[in-house]
Order: sequence, then structure tokens, then C-alpha cells
Amino acid sequence: MSNVPISVGSGYSSLTGFIFLFNIIVGTGVLTLPAAFQEAGWLISVCVVVILCFLSFLTFTFVVEALSITNALLKSKYLRVRKFLSRLKAYFTLGGIVPSDFEITEKYELVRVFSSCNTSFQGQMSLFYFGKVGNVLMYINICAYLYGDLTIYSSAVPKSLRNVICSFNNSRDSLSDSDLCWESSSLTRLDVYRILVVCFGACVCPFLFFNVIRSRWLQLLTVCLRWIGFILMLSFSIERAIILHKNFTIATFHHNVSMYWNPSIYSLLIKSEPVPKPPAFQPQNIPSLFGVCVYVFMCHHSIPGIVTPVRDKSKILCRIFIPVFITVLSFNLLLSTTAIIAFNHIEDIYTLNFLPNNEFIDISQIPYTLALIIGYFLCLFPVFALTSSFPIVGTSLLGNIFSLCNFFSAFGSDRAQNILKYTLPFVVLLPPLGIALITNNVGYLTGFTGAIFGSGMQYIIPALLVFKARRYFTHCVPLKESYLETTTDLQQSDDTTSATVGEQMIQPNSSNNNTENENIMYGSTNDITIPHSVSIIGKCSNHHLLSISMHASPFQNFFWIIIALIWALFCTIIVLIDKIHHL
Repeated sequence: MSNVPISVGSGYSSLTGFIFLFNIIVGTGVLTLPAAFQEAGWLISVCVVVILCFLSFLTFTFVVEALSITNALLKSKYLRVRKFLSRLKAYFTLGGIVPSDFEITEKYELVRVFSSCNTSFQGQMSLFYFGKVGNVLMYINICAYLYGDLTIYSSAVPKSLRNVICSFNNSRDSLSDSDLCWESSSLTRLDVYRILVVCFGACVCPFLFFNVIRSRWLQLLTVCLRWIGFILMLSFSIERAIILHKNFTIATFHHNVSMYWNPSIYSLLIKSEPVPKPPAFQPQNIPSLFGVCVYVFMCHHSIPGIVTPVRDKSKILCRIFIPVFITVLSFNLLLSTTAIIAFNHIEDIYTLNFLPNNEFIDISQIPYTLALIIGYFLCLFPVFALTSSFPIVGTSLLGNIFSLCNFFSAFGSDRAQNILKYTLPFVVLLPPLGIALITNNVGYLTGFTGAIFGSGMQYIIPALLVFKARRYFTHCVPLKESYLETTTDLQQSDDTTSATVGEQMIQPNSSNNNTENENIMYGSTNDITIPHSVSIIGKCSNHHLLSISMHASPFQNFFWIIIALIWALFCTIIVLIDKIHHL
């Protein structure tokens, strides 16, 4: 991976940061939420979604605070070395002896100190606070979560393709895996699904041997396609709910041909369906809801790559973070509630509810043609989105496994490194494909990944990071008050620098900086200096010298850290019990 940092000029506005962060949170995982919403009951689902959104925002602010503290400490270390080198140069100059290699040595020292800031979120940043053992555990958790991500992708893409290419009969209440895919073939739907899993793996495998990145324009294109899909689903489900509640007859449909552009209403042409009456509370299905919701609100692994390039970070909490989470919460509730009032049965991938029925399609009429095109677009939407994301997530997992292997001396030789280079792509690819061959229950996989591995990523790691960061700062700074004053004086005398310590969230490298699941590296671009820059991280601890922090979490009480850890333990236990019970 390239360690060339992004320049300030390549940063983006707060609005772009809002869009990117929203795009990270509202991924394809939200397509599994309506089914979990219906199964658990609308009342308990609303409560759980609101609680999990708040807790996700809580730990999100923990991550930002931990980053600001860590970068401030590392940057302060750089400032101390720079001042030492300046004094050393002055000493040699006054003595008439200036070493010929001094400039080179000075430059080397500054680069070396800056390289200590090249810390990836959750993985390498943990080395600063937890040491080698903690760092290894962090990498294991990240790798496990990314494996779960790839398993969901490996199942959702072939399942969506299978449902599109297999003959579909809306007169059937449900189709099982043992049903034939085509009447003229002996292949069952499960056979076709497994064939597609193998084909999918063969298609994405070559990309794992390259460093795949996602550009800003690809992100914007993904956002546009995603919003088109979501708006269509919302419109169709609302229209279907209105039709059901008004008891429209088949004759009414024939007199209003414009309705036929909605692919979800064709099942109503075969037989009338009762008005959906979703239950308010079904406790036996709550564990699956927990796992899905945790997965839906997952974004913490991408915070540095999305937030760091924002040019103006002043009041970023109010201008980006809070609006994003409120918008995401509103969107999730809107998508799920419209789904449960429109459909009596919701597929584990919501887009499959809009699969068109070819028996009623007359391509000579525009509404029917639109229904066919839109229906297939929605059903294939996960295929486009997840297929483009799979190589990026796979490359990220590859980098994390490679970094994990480097902790052990057995992999230090050139021969071992070459072996890893050509074998790790298969280590990344084969386990997700193997699990996908066993099960195509995307809802189960999402719930398991979210609750078991997502809890560590979303609750445990951020809580421990901010706890260690606060304690580290509180315990270390009182012993170095003179150093703090020296740092402030140095900042006052430097005219070439302008950013604050709190604002210096070191820029990530240009490769993979905007991906959804990244081993994000840091590089440095700006020097940090204003007279009171150290006070910017003041509220990150209770130190008496420090004042309010721009990037500190508003949840400073230790109670909130305990809440996050208890909730993570609760989610993990309740989902584990449920999954074991269903084995």
C-alpha cells in the first residue's frame, strides 16, 4: 500500500463528508432489516433500533476522541524532537561546526517521527495503548468481522441471481430450495445457488491479487444508485399498502393501467391478500433483530478514511455526526415500517419482494415494461453493490491478515513473505465461499456477524480505546507540565503551521481511504500550531491544565463506557444462545 498522504487540497466539504458517512452506514445490510423488523414486532423493533442508533453514535464519538488524543500525543512528540533538533543545529552553528549531513539527519528524524503516526484505526492504534497482545486481538476481531462481511456478500449475490434466473411463480406462497429451478431441468434452486456461489468466487478471486481501491467518483455513483433503489422501494411499498387498505379489485387495476409500473402489485392480480397486521412484540425473534441492527449501524471501522479528509472540522459533531445518525435512523424506520404495512411476508433480502412476474408482463405496453426493468433492477441491486464492494473488502481483509502474520517471526523471512503473497488471497476467499455453500440464509449470517463480531468492532474496541486514551493522557501529562508549556511556546514561534492538535486527525493514505472496511493507514500533512492547541483535547481527560475539546465525546462520564461494554456483552450472549438453540 502506498503511504503517500492525501493533501489538504484533496479534502472535501462537510456535505461530501455527510454523504460518504451516510453511504457507509446505509449499506446493503439495511435490506435485511425489514424482515427482522417484521419477525420481532414493530413496537419492540422501533425501540431496539432507536437504542442501537444511540449506542452506535455514542461509540462513534469515542472513536473520534481517541483519534484526536492519539494524534495530539504523537504530534507533540514530533514537536519535541523538532525543537531538540533546532537547538542542536543552533549549538553547532554557534560553535562554528555544522555537520554536512545535519540537514539530512534532521529530515530523516522528522520523517521517522511522523511515521510513528502511521497508525491504523483499531489495529495499529491499539499498539499505542495495548501493546502487542492487544494489537493481535484487535486484528483478530477485525479479520473475523471482515470474514463475516464477505460471507454475507458471498451468499446475497448468488441468492439474488438465483431468484432472478430461476422460473418464478407468484401463485405459490413460497418457494423452497428443493423446488426445480426450471421445469425443463432437474437442477433444484439450491443446486443453481451453489453453482452461482462457485462462479461468483471465480469472478472475484483475481481481484484479490491486486490492490483494489474505491475512488470518490465511484462512491458518488454508488450513492446515486443506492438512493434510486431505496426511493423506488419506498414508493412501491407505500403504493402497495394503499392498494391493500383500500381493497382495490382486479377490475380497478384494469381501469388504472398506470399502477402496473409497480412490480410488487402483480401478486395481487392472482388472489387477494389480507391487509398486513404486523405484531407489536414477538420476543422469540428479538435476538436476530439485535444482530441485524448492530450490523446495520456499523461504520466505526471507516471513521478515519471518511472523517479525516473533511477540510473544516470545526463543530463537526453538529454539522455532520448528529445529522447523519438522525437521518440514518429516520431512513431505517421509514424503510422498515413501509415494508411491514405493505407485505405479509418479507424476504430476508428486501429487494426480492419486488421480483416481477413474467406471466403478467406485456412488453408492448410501457407500464409493464417499466415494471420488468425496475423489478429486475431492484432484485439485482445487491448484485451490483456487493460485487463492486467484495474485492475492496477482500483486499482490506488481506492487508489485515498480512499485518497479523507479521507479528510472528516465522513469517519474517523473504520466502515466507512470498508464500503469504500467493496463498493469502485463497485464505481470504475460501472460508466465506464455503459457508455460503452451506447456507443461503442471509438474515442469519447478518445477525451472527453483527452481534458476535460487530459488537467488538462497534462497542468493545471504541470503549476500550477511549478509556485507555483518557487514562494515558491523564497519567502522563502531570509528569510533563513543563513539556506542555514548551510545546505551546514552540507553537507560538512557528509561523509555518496553522492547524490545531485537535484538528490534526492525520490524513489517511490515498489507497483505500474511502472504502467501507479498511485497514486505514495514517500519514501526516499539516503541522500543528496555535498558542492553545494542546487545550483542544482538554475534555478528553480530567487534567486541570486542559480546557474543552473540539473533538471530545459529549459522553465523558465513565458510566457510558460501562454501558457500551455491558450492551456488547448482552448482545453477544443473547444472539449466541439463540443461534445455538436453532442448531
